[in-house]
Amino acid sequence: MEYYKRHLPHWQPEGAEFFIPFRLAESLPVEAVNKLKSYRKQLEKQDDSKIKDEIQGQIFKKYEGLLDQAGSGPTWLKEKNVAGVVQNSLHFYDSKAYDLYAYCVMPNHVHVVFKHLGDNEEINELNDVYSITKILHSIKSYTALECNKVLNRAGAFWQSESYDRVIRDQDELENTIRYTLHNPVKAGLVERWEEWSYSYCKSEFVDTFS
Repeated sequence: MEYYKRHLPHWQPEGAEFFIPFRLAESLPVEAVNKLKSYRKQLEKQDDSKIKDEIQGQIFKKYEGLLDQAGSGPTWLKEKNVAGVVQNSLHFYDSKAYDLYAYCVMPNHVHVVFKHLGDNEEINELNDVYSITKILHSIKSYTALECNKVLNRAGAFWQSESYDRVIRDQDELENTIRYTLHNPVKAGLVERWEEWSYSYCKSEFVDTFS
């Protein structure tokens, strides 16, 4: 089974390339979350795929814009030791569960781009019907525990559900990696993406985005 739905729809074909942002718990104000939910209801009523794509794009832009502002909620990921826990975890699963293309750890959210290694016998224990969700759950569970230790706190660390998007072609892949790497530039944190300490780009893609 490749599709399921909780609060968000999830289409997770085996062996596909994915773009996945996930954020800290309570990193968006309640009123903003409610507005995003109303946009999603509009999306679900649409039969026209073009209109659906446009609405989904609007939702994502609003979601990202609010996170980049970091106007409310925690920003624990700006701390070096906390961001390092997340970076190490993303690299741990590289070549085990996915081929890691790029990521960016922002103060209150993370972007990651990878290819799912669905045909890799070594990851059968992670490769069930909701394989991408299970991989993300493993990453988020481990990093929540370790980051809370660093911060000497308890309680929810990540927002429970993550957005995931299947990348459909090479142009979209390059645009997605570019977007991921340039997120701190867009947010005004650095002038060049290479200056951001909490980003990664696989060597074969680096020349394209330098």
